[in-house]
Amino acid sequence: MKDVKPVKNNRSFEKVQPQISPDEDASVEGNLLVACEKVSSERYQAFVENIDEGVYEVDIHGNFLYFNQSLCNVFGYPKEEIQFQNFTKFMTEEYSKQAFETFNRIYKTGQGFSDLIWRIKDKKGESRIIEFSANQITDEDGKIIGFRGIARDISNKFRIQRALKESERRYKTLLDFVPHPLVVFTLDGHVSYLNPAFTRIFGWSLDELAGKRIPYIPPGLEEETSGNIRKLFEDGIILRYETQRLTKDDRILDVAFRAAVFSENEGEPSGELVLLRD
Repeated sequence: MKDVKPVKNNRSFEKVQPQISPDEDASVEGNLLVACEKVSSERYQAFVENIDEGVYEVDIHGNFLYFNQSLCNVFGYPKEEIQFQNFTKFMTEEYSKQAFETFNRIYKTGQGFSDLIWRIKDKKGESRIIEFSANQITDEDGKIIGFRGIARDISNKFRIQRALKESERRYKTLLDFVPHPLVVFTLDGHVSYLNPAFTRIFGWSLDELAGKRIPYIPPGLEEETSGNIRKLFEDGIILRYETQRLTKDDRILDVAFRAAVFSENEGEPSGELVLLRD
């Protein structure tokens, strides 16, 4: 049997690459872009459908074309009673006019809006306070074809704010009748309220000091005052402390004060209440 000798091949090994025509390459790239757009669209839609805020799209006439389930919750209507309906259906005549003017302004100027407050009626006829935002939707040619935005139900927030304002109005009316100087400070020591008795004794009005510190600490008493503030926040109350305070015309008055930390919400301090007697 003859020995088989290996055949030498002087050519180096070359990896064969598949040959793709320009047309095939363009087709592959196009399919990839379509696939990416589909995935992106699906992710966007999944995100929109799972957020708490209502997302909507309306045509240039204000008819609902697209919205998520959260918008149904915000409006208090089922989907089938919102689809293709005009936004004015859910508003009083006053707010409908305001909404029309707002969208018309966006159409003309191209400038969107946010934090616009509208009052609507839900299916039960109950009033809801809705916070809206909106921007233009344009086609590939830049033509305006509708509006897109977000809607939030802030009814509870609105009621709480209204209740706080009413409570504030009542306590200020009550404090106006206190015969001794009284000041309400924020936690950082700025004036949020002072009564007429304070103006009568010390000379400054609320208009002059609102949001500011009172310049009534005599020179040399700064450290004592800082100590009293620390004690007030540690103990929550100072029953009586005798000291001195300046008036607007630089007179020094001997005073005794009582102070307390108050809270508008349970557990969290909201400010300081200081009552002075000369």
